[in-house]
Amino acid sequence: MSENNVFWNYSVAIYSTPEMAELCLLLQNRYQLSVNYLLFALWLAGQGRALPATLDDSDVREWRLNTLEPLRLLRYQLRQSKRSLTEDDCYQQLKKAELAAERVESGLLYELRVHCPDVAGAGNEVDRQSDLSTLSYLNLCSAAGAEPFITGDLQALLRQLVDKAIGCGSN
Repeated sequence: MSENNVFWNYSVAIYSTPEMAELCLLLQNRYQLSVNYLLFALWLAGQGRALPATLDDSDVREWRLNTLEPLRLLRYQLRQSKRSLTEDDCYQQLKKAELAAERVESGLLYELRVHCPDVAGAGNEVDRQSDLSTLSYLNLCSAAGAEPFITGDLQALLRQLVDKAIGCGSN
């Protein structure tokens, strides 16, 4: 796995925006969507690449299910019950371990970029912004395992995530 991961750098930058973090966590908690996968979808769009629904991400899913999510669950459980400085120290260590696991997942996703087709086209700035918005949304739908023509709250939240990401200028 590459140590020089520009996707990780993008993720750290865009996630540091409070509105982006809040929206990503809402999608994670309400729809069980991976924050890393959502950010990967947005980053790919910024690179002019599509996220294919058929992408073989089995290594990513295995890492998330067997390592990342159990760490997160332990951290959540300890957060609810910590009663001493020792338990708080354990909680802080779990946060660090979870972040390290997120970085590994980010690296696994970054390796998949070569399997994501380049769909960028030449055009004027308005066309590029429109294309970026559309591609970002379609990639997010793919990351969510949803049809592009979804409705309701999920659609609104994904569109809001696109708008925030483009507004951050990080795409």
